Amino acid sequence: MIDLRRFPRCPTRIKAYLPGSEEAYEVLNVSYKGCFIRTDKLIPLRKMVLFEIEIPEVGVIPVYGLVVHHGTEEQPGLGIEILDIERELLPVWNYYLKALLNIEEAKKAYQRYLKTSQKVENPQSG
Repeated sequence: MIDLRRFPRCPTRIKAYLPGSEEAYEVLNVSYKGCFIRTDKLIPLRKMVLFEIEIPEVGVIPVYGLVVHHGTEEQPGLGIEILDIERELLPVWNYYLKALLNIEEAKKAYQRYLKTSQKVENPQSG
């Protein structure tokens, strides 16, 4: 399957609040223009939705989006294309995404370190 996304996705565990529900739902991944919310709540495809994303230690950001898919049988949820974030809050979203991207790079760098340190600790005898 070809991934047609324009922006990289980052795994996360932030919370989302959907319309008509007091329950917090887990956001499994985000990008600059989308997110995937784990839920069994079905909002019709192509429906515009105003929901809130809560970023820990930052605050709640209202997001206007379009439901583009319902996930899979194994991973039900809502794939939402982000259409708009209030202009004053857009820098908050951008800083958060940049931080997540940096964390992903840190994870990759750490994994490279682990691979190279194992080679040094366990050199193969020739």
